Amino acid sequence: MKLSGWLLRVALIAMIAVSLVFTWLIWQNPSRLGHQEATVTTKRKEDPDVAKNAGIVFSPTTVYYQHENQKTWLFSPDDNVALNVRNAIHSWRLGSVTNGGKLTTSEYNALLSTNDSLQLLYSDQMAYQTFNAHFFTKKATATNADFTFNRLLLSLSGHSDQLVFINDANRTIHTGKLTHGQLAALQRLINKAAITGKSVTERRLANGRQIPIFTDNVALQPYVYLLDQQSANHYVSLLMPATAASSVDAREIGADTVYTAGTDYRLTLDTDTDVLQFDDTGTATPAKSLATNLNKAYAALGSLNLLGLNSMRYAHYHSATKTVTYRSYAQGLPIFNQDYYGRVTVANTSNGQQMFFSTNNLTVPIPTDQNATTLPPTQAVFDQLQASGYNADTIEDITLGYYWAKQDENSQVVNLTPTYFVEIGGKYRRYDQWPRLNAAAKKANTAPTAAQE
Repeated sequence: MKLSGWLLRVALIAMIAVSLVFTWLIWQNPSRLGHQEATVTTKRKEDPDVAKNAGIVFSPTTVYYQHENQKTWLFSPDDNVALNVRNAIHSWRLGSVTNGGKLTTSEYNALLSTNDSLQLLYSDQMAYQTFNAHFFTKKATATNADFTFNRLLLSLSGHSDQLVFINDANRTIHTGKLTHGQLAALQRLINKAAITGKSVTERRLANGRQIPIFTDNVALQPYVYLLDQQSANHYVSLLMPATAASSVDAREIGADTVYTAGTDYRLTLDTDTDVLQFDDTGTATPAKSLATNLNKAYAALGSLNLLGLNSMRYAHYHSATKTVTYRSYAQGLPIFNQDYYGRVTVANTSNGQQMFFSTNNLTVPIPTDQNATTLPPTQAVFDQLQASGYNADTIEDITLGYYWAKQDENSQVVNLTPTYFVEIGGKYRRYDQWPRLNAAAKKANTAPTAAQE
């Protein structure tokens, strides 16, 4: 009897323990036990930082200073010169903007070589309406028609009351009237950044993009950032319908965990890459203008409540697919990774809105004493690509940036390594990857393939 009573107690304790384990698993992720109904309380509220950071996200990413027939890429270690320059002229006022038409090639080249000029560049085409809403403290005093551009030119002597909007792709310009400008403080900022800046020339690629050609070796500091990791359930509560309580269906399909609410909302987590895809078919209202697409995409980006939102910048717009790309930037340079780390894409089409993003995002930099990485002049990158079989006309972009290598599973820090990134066929890869890919493809008699970064 004593033995049987002891066995009974052990069995009961074991059953209770197993029950508690399964209860914990269900609360952690109901989809792991098959098809479950989960009630998720969604309390969506406007984040004031989203509106405040719009001017930062839609700010220029590169600054050139043309002085004494020399162009300098303004750069300061551990700082963001482009944002500092934008903040320095943030309180100036813009008036009427007139259409200056299309320049000849010689006129365009002469404009870009204007001595004592400051040039602010966006990563891709910017809509004037979006610029007008966010760049200055107040909107323009005149009502101006919308147009697209990617470069701003401000003369620091002579016509300092003019702001020239330049579209590099088609060489068209618009000229705006400036008031309330204070050049002295701006010039001090420029002079300081020029000390650590890099000499560049500009080269026009076959697709009409102007890129900086660094004439000397470029030494850049690696960086370490703290990582913010969120669960899929976190984004379910942010992106699903903003009702008091929504019934969310969760299930596993292969390597994906799929959350749905009704027929319009679907959030899919790729458990291998931590990439999330959100589809909202209830907002099937395609936006025709760039300004509308940028504004809708930014609203979607803001809905993610990213801790590092102020480190993200508008990076690219694909007109055919209506897709806007935002990237994290470190010290004014874009961050690339093949698994959407630090990248958010938003498309608004007739099928609804679709967004891709990662559960891994950057927050704040951590001081590091790592040695600087020295990169070759840009021409050496061109030479290496052409020597390995790539035609110069196939190169769509070359940019300095930071590579985010996949961190260890339990790591809360991210290492960012500076390097060149080259875009070919719509895909960015590290410059030293392309020759290896081409060599492997020739050996296998196939086209070069690798994940987009």
